[in-house]
Amino acid sequence: MAEPARPGATVRRVAVLVVAAMVCVLAGGGIAWAWWRGSGTATAPTTPISAGTVDVQVANLGNGLVGRGGTVSLPALTLPGAVPGSGASEVVTVRNGGSRSATVTATTSRTGTLGTAFTTSASFGAADTGTGCGGGSGGTATVSAGGTVALCVAVAVSATAPSTTQGQSGGVSVALAATIPGTSWTDTGTVTSAAVSAATVPAPTNLTCGLLGIGSVTFNWTAAAGATRYTFGYGPGGSTQAQVAAGTTTYQVTAAATNATARVRADRVYPGGTTWSSAWSGTRRYSITLGLLGTCS
Repeated sequence: MAEPARPGATVRRVAVLVVAAMVCVLAGGGIAWAWWRGSGTATAPTTPISAGTVDVQVANLGNGLVGRGGTVSLPALTLPGAVPGSGASEVVTVRNGGSRSATVTATTSRTGTLGTAFTTSASFGAADTGTGCGGGSGGTATVSAGGTVALCVAVAVSATAPSTTQGQSGGVSVALAATIPGTSWTDTGTVTSAAVSAATVPAPTNLTCGLLGIGSVTFNWTAAAGATRYTFGYGPGGSTQAQVAAGTTTYQVTAAATNATARVRADRVYPGGTTWSSAWSGTRRYSITLGLLGTCS
């Protein structure tokens, strides 16, 4: 008589059959895949997404150059009547109005007829001496977003400027360029000075025939303002020259000559020895013969 099956044994046989079935599937090389799918909701950022900006400005000139490009005037920078060794300087405040740190460069140039005797410079962080810029870091500076930096701009005339510098005129231009490092984004602006010009030595006027003597002719003229001496020319073409001290406006010629020319100019000698001369005055014709009374017209 067979023994009846026990309940616990039946459960164990079912478990063994399940395990055996899984082993058969794995042994047979089958691969089981499980696909999972989920969903969710993305929330848009509260801050709008926008591109950065680069904007070089000049803060102390009515906040000039706001936006792309532009030109602003610096009327305080002016040098009228410039002479050898003279100069002028002013400070402008450059602002980075962009959204990121920027590299700002300042490049100066002369405008008008100003020659190489005129020099101009711009230096960030330099001190304004009134006639030039002292120290500083040169023409390039890094300015943080919203930050400012002082830029000293100067114009001067060389102490050895030749007399041909007289009458030159024009101005100074400073080109500003701001660039965000690592990008090609840039903004530019221009700062221009007021009038810059060189003085002109006025010529003596009213050259006249003075006393006529035996074998001599005396000439007189009207003084020129600021003259430190005069150069008197006489003889053929007025090519022979003699220097006359300031305060003296007469010269006597005794060298024999026929139908010769007399003329005079004013000279200004500046510190360092540089001399600027005026144009020649009008001329006079004269003749001197030894033993005879000189003639002049």
